[in-house]
Amino acid sequence: MAGLPDISILGPGKVGTAIGILAVRAGWPVVAVAGGGPGRAQAAAEAIGGGARACSLAEAAAAGRLVLLTVCDDAIAELCGSLATAGAFAPGAVVAHCCGALAGEVLASARARCRCAIGSIHPLQTFATVDSAVARMAGTFCFCEGDGSAVAVLERLAAAIGARAVRIDSGGKALYHAAAVMACNHLLALLDASAQLAAAGGVDGATWLAAVEPIVRATVDNAFRLGPAGALTGPVARGDVRTIARHAEALADCDRLVRELYAAAGQYTVALARRSGAVDPSAGEALATIFERLRQQEQGDGGEDH
Repeated sequence: MAGLPDISILGPGKVGTAIGILAVRAGWPVVAVAGGGPGRAQAAAEAIGGGARACSLAEAAAAGRLVLLTVCDDAIAELCGSLATAGAFAPGAVVAHCCGALAGEVLASARARCRCAIGSIHPLQTFATVDSAVARMAGTFCFCEGDGSAVAVLERLAAAIGARAVRIDSGGKALYHAAAVMACNHLLALLDASAQLAAAGGVDGATWLAAVEPIVRATVDNAFRLGPAGALTGPVARGDVRTIARHAEALADCDRLVRELYAAAGQYTVALARRSGAVDPSAGEALATIFERLRQQEQGDGGEDH
């Protein structure tokens, strides 16, 4: 594809709409939008602008030389298969999805039946709203994989919308996405569990989140400046065994899942401190024993929350 390919977006959610808006701003033609509930494709087409029109899934699939399937993850293979069986994709088109956990091979039916090149492009960004996604896309890493010709087009698209394209091995997609979930979604789980512990200690959740915001932001800044090991502070890094023992005792009557999360995170923190040499071996061993006993207590709970 020497010129800019006509883009069709199948799935007018936050990801598809944001990419469409940015593509049009960069001069790429978005010609068709399809899918979603009543009026969603029309609303997305209007937001994207540039002459994008709402139409049926089959019409959109046929109209695009770059067809982006931005439906929910579990619907990608089925949608692609039904459109490929109907011969809806234009021969030689690029068919791609934006799922983090799936490789482009989930679109193999488009290659087999319609001679399309297939691949995936996953923006490593949180899409809370369309507007925030558009605002945050600049500099976002987009991980691409698939057929060589498809990846070449997806890399051009990433560059056009201000993102940074990185090629990833298709076989590593699931672990790559698990890593992204840990860095983003699990961070929220840790913050919420922290608020639960604070509430059990007599500090209301809103006050707690306001109180920890500066230290959380400083920790994240330090992690990206010094690396996680270099940024590690606190009782584990200091080898403060008695403090951690007091934590474990106080956690005895707290929510089981919170205790389990604390123990698992604590074990990993000990491993991190040992790896960086921040904690001496004897203190590291004692700390690891406390966290292991706390996890064994979880097994003894029989799954009951306190």
